[in-house]
Amino acid sequence: MRHRTLKLISLAVIFAVAIVMGSVALAQIYATDDYLVEHMADIADHPEGYWVRSRDGYLTVYYKGRRYPVFNSRIPLASLRGSDRADVERGISIATRQELIELLEDLGS
Repeated sequence: MRHRTLKLISLAVIFAVAIVMGSVALAQIYATDDYLVEHMADIADHPEGYWVRSRDGYLTVYYKGRRYPVFNSRIPLASLRGSDRADVERGISIATRQELIELLEDLGS
């Protein structure tokens, strides 16, 4: 009986931790999306497109043909998968503002 009770308590603790961790993960995703939506409104359509590169360890957006960033994200380069990190280090060319938003949302999740 005692062994079964211990198993049930352990299972309940694992279940509770899973719920909490899932909630934290969802909150971070929503915070990233809210942050992007809020700040992407400041980025105008640019006829030449955009570059997504790394600057100071974070993803940064530049208008093509300009030297200074238009948007510094809170997405750390270290959080990306290896191939995504390599792409950002080389620079990712983006044609439209909508594609830029989708890329940042994808890399931020």
